[in-house]
Amino acid sequence: MSEFDLNGITYRIGKLSVFDQWHLSRKVAPIIPTLIPVFVKLQKSGGGNPLSRDLTGMAELITPFAEGIANMDNESSEFILSKCLGVIQRKQGDSWAPIWSSRGSVCMFDDIDLGAMIQMCFRVIKESLGPFFKGMLSGQSTPQG
Repeated sequence: MSEFDLNGITYRIGKLSVFDQWHLSRKVAPIIPTLIPVFVKLQKSGGGNPLSRDLTGMAELITPFAEGIANMDNESSEFILSKCLGVIQRKQGDSWAPIWSSRGSVCMFDDIDLGAMIQMCFRVIKESLGPFFKGMLSGQSTPQG
């Protein structure tokens, strides 16, 4: 589990089950190739904000990713949001409260907007699937025999 702050509030990411990780990876796999140029550009920016320097260039990089999301069917996009948000908890005093009700498919906090939800989903995907995709890209996940 990892913790992060967003808009001055502390959140915690729980662990997805192996089956949820597998199904999530299948749902996001079609848009992963569109993210690679974005990650490369962000890496080359040296931790700076690439948007402050080259907005047109970043827009060109993000367009295929945005199109990938736009072309995603409702079932897949709702699955991704529900699974990712379902493992996040919010610090409430000395305890933690889930931010998402899978039963009602609803956020439990009115102050969490779609922008925050998307950021949270990216964090869950990066934490849960990052090692899987990194292994695939580097060839380390290939069995040696």
